[in-house]
Amino acid sequence: MRYLLYLFFALCACPICAQTTTGVYAQMKLRDQKLRYPRINSIEFSGDEDPRYTYDAVYGHGAMWESEYMGFRIYMDHRQSIDLYGKQHLQLELDTTNFYSNREFIKAGYGEDVLWVGQSVGAGSFRGLREGKPVYVDSVSARGQRVLEAGPERSVVEVWDKDWQINGKTLQMHQAYTMMSGRRDVQVDIYLEGASDSDVFATGAQKLELDNEGLVLQQEGLVGSWGRNVPEKGAPDLIEGVGIGVYAEPQYVTCVFEDDLNYLIHLHPIEGHIRYYLTACADMQLEGGYHNARDWFEYLKSWREELQHPLQ
Repeated sequence: MRYLLYLFFALCACPICAQTTTGVYAQMKLRDQKLRYPRINSIEFSGDEDPRYTYDAVYGHGAMWESEYMGFRIYMDHRQSIDLYGKQHLQLELDTTNFYSNREFIKAGYGEDVLWVGQSVGAGSFRGLREGKPVYVDSVSARGQRVLEAGPERSVVEVWDKDWQINGKTLQMHQAYTMMSGRRDVQVDIYLEGASDSDVFATGAQKLELDNEGLVLQQEGLVGSWGRNVPEKGAPDLIEGVGIGVYAEPQYVTCVFEDDLNYLIHLHPIEGHIRYYLTACADMQLEGGYHNARDWFEYLKSWREELQHPLQ
């Protein structure tokens, strides 16, 4: 019940929600041998199922959502990594490409997956911590995803993990990802039943594999990165430029620092709740957008100011 009340107030009082809207979309689809990929609203797997099987059972590998600026997906496995879909034009297109773009789609003006997440935190993925290092949600009794709201004004995707075993505790975790139309950012609300305010978790922005530049503002709870990478290793000529940003409200921040793969924010819950925000851009965007580290980092600073002082 407390989680449901938290989620209600998070959606109603969201600072992102004060913005003018134009359109968003969210979806989950089931992979099937007849290649029809029916849309589904919710799915749950046993926690002892092989993560490779749960990852492949969902078409696109997890729930996905988008505004006209960017697309996102969260993997349906123990990683629960957030991946990015960049766009050439300001349009909704994931129902067509399903994160599986190709050269024909790109030639026709569609976007594509622009991030190789690997072992990193990707773009604002939520992680546990063991001995100070980010870890996956790798021991649960069940895990699931659902699309709570698919647009057109707001999309909300929920992820849950039952009986998460982490640092000697058993937690019930729900994550809510809220995106408003006309925006490129996402509000993330984490609800952790069984956690104390002294427990510490992590999120952040990954370092890009080529020409990476980073932004770490300890006092402001803001991290960001800019660079290039090869999202599809089978197509090494498709090198994509991308920017990532993550901001956490100060009351949740324990520390901000970098490791070999990431610019990290360590977070602690307050009465079982953590809130942070993630945003991203793709260099391929033809109408406006951000195309170098300097402009992207300036945007991240102004974005943080906007979140701290939302329109009412």
